[in-house]
Amino acid sequence: MRYIAFLLFGWMGTPVHSQSPQVLTAEYFWDTDPGAGLATVMDASDGNFSSAFEQLIANATAPSAGVHKLFVRVKGSDGAWATTFTVIVDVVALRHVKVTQAEYFWDTDPGAGSGSPMLAFDGNFTNAFEQVNASATSPLVGMHKLGFRVKGSDGMWGPVFSTIVDVVALRHVNVIQAEYFWDTDPGLGNAIAMLAFDGNFNNAFEQSSASASTAGLSVGLHVLHVRSKGTDGAWGPAFRTVLQVDPQPDVVLSLDLRVALQGCMGNAALMNNTLRNAGLVPLSEPYSALGHDLGTNAGATTTSTVMNIVFPPGASVVDWILVELHPSVAPWQTTLSFPALLRRGGTVAGYSDGAYPFLISVPAGTYYVVVRHRNHLPIVTASPIALTTNGAMVAVNFTAAASNAFGSDAQVLTGSLWCMWSGDVNSDATLKYTGANNDRDPVLVSIGGTTPNNTAIGYRSEDLNMDGVVKYTGASNDRDPILVNIGGTTPNNVRSAQLP
Repeated sequence: MRYIAFLLFGWMGTPVHSQSPQVLTAEYFWDTDPGAGLATVMDASDGNFSSAFEQLIANATAPSAGVHKLFVRVKGSDGAWATTFTVIVDVVALRHVKVTQAEYFWDTDPGAGSGSPMLAFDGNFTNAFEQVNASATSPLVGMHKLGFRVKGSDGMWGPVFSTIVDVVALRHVNVIQAEYFWDTDPGLGNAIAMLAFDGNFNNAFEQSSASASTAGLSVGLHVLHVRSKGTDGAWGPAFRTVLQVDPQPDVVLSLDLRVALQGCMGNAALMNNTLRNAGLVPLSEPYSALGHDLGTNAGATTTSTVMNIVFPPGASVVDWILVELHPSVAPWQTTLSFPALLRRGGTVAGYSDGAYPFLISVPAGTYYVVVRHRNHLPIVTASPIALTTNGAMVAVNFTAAASNAFGSDAQVLTGSLWCMWSGDVNSDATLKYTGANNDRDPVLVSIGGTTPNNTAIGYRSEDLNMDGVVKYTGASNDRDPILVNIGGTTPNNVRSAQLP
């Protein structure tokens, strides 16, 4: 079977006085048109059709040997197909030979066998497909054509492949930094850092490495970009390659998760469940409405049967929490986000049936476990947890010790349990009593804004002690906990969540 891998450009033409639509899909066909939308689908080289101008890629099954026409066309977001682009392709008979030699030349072809020799990347020419390299002496500054070709074990040279190279003046600098990113450029210096292969960036030519995570990437084609920075402070161009991300196998396991909330913690080992007793805890998860992306778990609901469990006392529901799994190699990304029900004793139950421990399904890997609550600082496991074995029981107990959470002073001991810090009214992962975006002002606003003695009843993030009543002044008010948790005597202090 013959395959031709090709990279082309797709463009949605712009009629006069109209807006240019984005490319929505692309297709190709050989020789005979099967009709718009009926040809072979192509992919965007960056993984997404999101622009009016796109690079297209496909592994095209070639027709019989001989001259053929290859047609490519694209469809815009307005539903219209653009003009079909055509190129003549000479399909040659497949040669079952191994590469034995490779060479390159600049600008003018010196003739087959007379170019500059190239080396096999693995040290030996032993396969029909080889990676080759050379320390190419560059010509003068300016635009040049670089050509290269290979010779087979049958003694025949293949066609010349060429590319245009802009030779710039030599920069006498060493590499001091390297980074990579997927698909979309986050800006110079903002991508993911790479390491020098020898441990130090101190030469003009460096081998760099990184464990490039595919967590968070959709299945399909993606573009990996790599670039480096010199001692002169200038970044070089990004080198890129197209990679296929395949689905990861999922594992199903039981999660024994325990966490406690300072806001409703009693004096012993049980939290108060005043909100549940007052019928204020909703049957639907509250986190989507607060701006969290729960994916397919958005809008999850529990039942009144689960909510009405009261015995044993530690099994009674306190509130909803949000659990996230962040891959260890890319902790800023979220692989899975789901709501769950926190119970008085600190155990966490599944929302659908109230089961504890509860089952989760996740791509096999190693993850940080993050727990969030609507008015407490988030916490994360001190180290990544391996979630790799079907049927395993995985225990994560934040309540047992301060060291079980990432960072220093990430939890507070209240009663006999280590708890999440209360006071994050606006869910920005910080506790602030004064200044911009502080957590005190929303408490005052929620009761009317001009009458501090007012109260507000309900299921509200401003209700820091979780008693169902928002108070700004007086006994058991919701303002004082913020001040106490940032230090008590210095209103300008800030306490922040600690995440890897």
